[in-house]
Amino acid sequence: MSDPTMALPSTRSRPTEVRGLRITTTTGGTIIPALDLRVDRGSIVGVAGETGSGKTTLGLALLGWQRPGLVRASGVVLLDDDDLGTLSGEGLRRIRGRRIAYVPQDPGTALDPAMRIRDALGEVLRAHEVTDHAAQLARIGELFGQVGLPHDAAFLARFPHQLSGGQQQRVAIATAFLLDPEVVVMDEPTTGLDAATKAGVLALIHDLARRRQASVLLISHDLRMLLAATDRILIMRDGVIVEDAPSTDLPRPGMHPYTEQLLAALPDPTAHRVADHGSTTGDGLALRGITARHAGVVITDAIDLVVAQGECVALVGESGSGKTTLARCIAGFHTEYSGSVEWDGRVLPHGVRERALGDLRTIQYVFQNPYASLNPRRTVGDTLAMAARTIRGVDRATATADAGRALDRVGMDRSFLAAPPQALSGGQRQRIALARALIAQPRLLVCDEVTSSLDVSVQAGIIELLMDLRRSEGLAMLFITHDLALVSSIAARTVVLQRGRIVEQGPTAQVLDHPDHPYTRMLLSHHDATQSRQPR
Repeated sequence: MSDPTMALPSTRSRPTEVRGLRITTTTGGTIIPALDLRVDRGSIVGVAGETGSGKTTLGLALLGWQRPGLVRASGVVLLDDDDLGTLSGEGLRRIRGRRIAYVPQDPGTALDPAMRIRDALGEVLRAHEVTDHAAQLARIGELFGQVGLPHDAAFLARFPHQLSGGQQQRVAIATAFLLDPEVVVMDEPTTGLDAATKAGVLALIHDLARRRQASVLLISHDLRMLLAATDRILIMRDGVIVEDAPSTDLPRPGMHPYTEQLLAALPDPTAHRVADHGSTTGDGLALRGITARHAGVVITDAIDLVVAQGECVALVGESGSGKTTLARCIAGFHTEYSGSVEWDGRVLPHGVRERALGDLRTIQYVFQNPYASLNPRRTVGDTLAMAARTIRGVDRATATADAGRALDRVGMDRSFLAAPPQALSGGQRQRIALARALIAQPRLLVCDEVTSSLDVSVQAGIIELLMDLRRSEGLAMLFITHDLALVSSIAARTVVLQRGRIVEQGPTAQVLDHPDHPYTRMLLSHHDATQSRQPR
């Protein structure tokens, strides 16, 4: 790096430590009862556990921060000699970014929608006295190259909404690494990434930890990835660390029953189970020559695709390949396209505002970013009831009853009806977003990475629910995912998208087991690499 202010000491030896950490709610409830943690310099520690287990609360505590409604009742968080809990706002601002960085679970809400990408990253560098413009661009270009992002002037001039979810995730990762911090807390950093990009990001994390002697806390529901990419794994349940073991020791005799349960729920990446077709008809969704653009730039090129009623079709491809743009065209959220979106033989208007209420009910979209799609000023119950009243036209009492049943369907307790979205974990928000879509009683569900932030046990339940709906109600699904192991469990047919074009499609077993296109083979090889143990 050319800027001297970004130089680092050659040796970092002191660990990051948490001692006797106790996090409670403002009303006295306990979230983390008492926790000790040590992350040595140069090591990568993985944290796994079901949604709501306290993973994110722990990660935020390392930054000296608690979510609204939570307080640090006791304990210390030590970064060298600094207890982050005792620092003032200005003291924390000096440390955050420079010495300790955070990659949020929800990158869309972490990026300023009014700032271009180059300006947002430049502001971070300027805040820490890296003022030379050429040095800023050089550092941004270096990091973007490492996370697989273009760094030409046109891309850097984009706003966050002009990026795919995976691209937003990679911008957040690059931002965290800008100043080579001593500690990096990463909360579900790979959930929106395809296998190839995930492999590159994991290599970058490994390089940062080893070469820069950084401490990395890697929070993820993807236990198989943690087994492959970390030195040590912590398993959390109800705010307690129930397992603390070297990654290479798991599974092991005498491990905690909860750890055994999580490992047993992992899908087998080598077993491509073919999802049944269910009952399908010729009616359903048809895309005819969809060429979508962003500000005149072609994103998808003449896409033809059919999803029959009762069929689940998986759409896979690298981040930025056009999957989400295509999905948003279907839902009427993206209108800059030529060609037609048809339902049961009828051409639908481009924009959601021009579509009939019946069509809005028919096609429901479950967003990749659940937090940004939930109104923070409404409780979960109000959000679900409003969807029932607006889309289906039911009365208030029916809508309220339907809201409770919708939570039952996605495996959540009805006590969450009174909760605001900001009080929920990422996985809980995702289930609320799915419940809101299902309450409309749709015929087509467009699922954009709907399981990416869910732990394996909850993921299995959601997939089983979707499969049951498809079989019993003839629900059609377009299932966008990066998880190729998951594809074989839910989709009878798979479509592979590369740079806005379909390069391969066919029965899922054929595409996964005998791919024809080199791009598909590349995706599968990267997926296998990130799902198996690797020497470190």
